[in-house]
Amino acid sequence: MILIKNGHIVDPQNNLNDKFDILIEKGEIKRIEKNIQPFAGCEVIDAEGKIITPSFTDIHVHFRDPGQTYKEDIESGSKAAVAGGYTTVVCMPNTIPAIDDVPIVRYIIEKGEEVGLCRVLPAAAITKGRKGKELTEMALLKDAGAVYFTDDGAPVMDSFIMRKAMEYAGSLGTFVADHCEDLNLSQNGVAHEGEIAAALGLPPLPPEAEDTMVARDCILSIQTGMPVHICHISSKLSVEIVAWAKAMGAKVTAEVTPHHLYLTDEEFLDFSCIAKVSPPLRTHEDIEATRWALASGIVDFVATDHAPHAHYEKMQELQACPPGMLGLQFALPIVLDLVKKDYFDLDRMVEVMSIQPAKKIGLKPPQIKEGEIAELTIFDPFETWEVNEETILSKSKNTPLLGRKLTGKVKYTFFNGKIVYRD
Repeated sequence: MILIKNGHIVDPQNNLNDKFDILIEKGEIKRIEKNIQPFAGCEVIDAEGKIITPSFTDIHVHFRDPGQTYKEDIESGSKAAVAGGYTTVVCMPNTIPAIDDVPIVRYIIEKGEEVGLCRVLPAAAITKGRKGKELTEMALLKDAGAVYFTDDGAPVMDSFIMRKAMEYAGSLGTFVADHCEDLNLSQNGVAHEGEIAAALGLPPLPPEAEDTMVARDCILSIQTGMPVHICHISSKLSVEIVAWAKAMGAKVTAEVTPHHLYLTDEEFLDFSCIAKVSPPLRTHEDIEATRWALASGIVDFVATDHAPHAHYEKMQELQACPPGMLGLQFALPIVLDLVKKDYFDLDRMVEVMSIQPAKKIGLKPPQIKEGEIAELTIFDPFETWEVNEETILSKSKNTPLLGRKLTGKVKYTFFNGKIVYRD
C-alpha cells in the first residue's frame, strides 16, 4: 500500500488541478482526497512541491532491437523511458531485419513484457524491408499487435504505394505515419539550408524536402478520406500546410520532437555530428512555429524520436555519421519549459505528453481516478539536473545536451500499479 501525500495533481480528463493525497492499494487508486492520514504498513511518498500527472506515451522511439542492440535494447530503452515518465512507447521498424513480419512483431511485444518496466509496442513497416516497393501484410501484422505502420527512417517516395497504404491501413482501423523527406531534394544534405550551413560550408538540406512530402501526404488524405500521421514536423511551412489540411477536413495528425522545440541549427557551429538529425535542426523561426502549433493543436502531440547511436558512429564525418539523438529523458523538462514561458498550461502539457498520443494508437489514456490502476508520473518542476553519461540511462549517450542543465526532473513513475522508477 502506497500513500502519496501533498502532491499537485494535474489531469484534465478528470478536471483535477489541485493538491490532493492519493492512496494506492494493490496497484489500484483507492482514494483521492485531501489529508489522508498514514497508517501502519503504508509506504508514504511526500510529494510536496511536486506535480502528479498521468504517465506519458511516446509513439516514436528507436530501441534498435533486433539487430543493433549495441546502440540500445528493449531493457535499456525501457529504463530511459520510465526515467522520463513514460509507460508506453512504440518502437520504429527500422531494425535489422525490419519489423515487417509477424514473428518480429510478437518478439517486440514479448520482450517488452519480459522486461516489464513499461508497455512496449511495435509499429510495423509499410513496405517489405522498408524498401518502398511492396506493401506488407498489414492485416496480419495488425492482428499480431502492430499499432500502426511506417517506414520511418525512410520516406515512402512512391505516391501510388503511399495512397494504397493509407487506404489499406485506414480500412483496418489504423493509420500510416510518414517520415516526410523528398530524397530527390535532400540529396546528401546534413544541415538545414540557411545561414549556418552556408557559413560553415556544410551540405545544405532544404526545408522543401520536408514541405513537399507533407503537402503530398495531406492531399492524399483529403482525396482518400483516410488518416495520415506526419512524423517529427520541423518547418514553419510544414506547420502551415498541416493547418490548411486540417481546415480542409483531412484526417491529418502531426507530432513534434523535443529537439525541434528546443535546439536550432546553431548546434552545428562546432561541426559536431551529435547535432545531425533527420529532419535537421532548423531556425529560431521554425522553432517558434512548432511551439505555437503545439499550443494551438495544429501539432497534436510530442514524440521524442529517441534515436540512440554508438559513440564511434557519431564521431564519423558529418556525411557518414547516422542522424538521430536521444529524447526520452529530456522531453519533460523541454515541454515544461514551454509551460513556464506561457506557450500553454499544464493541462495542455498532459494532453500532448499523455492523452493525445495514447488515443492516437487506440489506447485508453492513463487517468488519475479512483478505481483506475496507478499509471502516473511524479515530477519536480523546479529541480535542476545535469545531462551527463551517468544521468543518461540509455546505452548510447548521443545528445547535444551533454553537459547542460535542464529544469524538471521525474521522481517516480508508476506502471501497472507499481513503482518502476524512483529517483
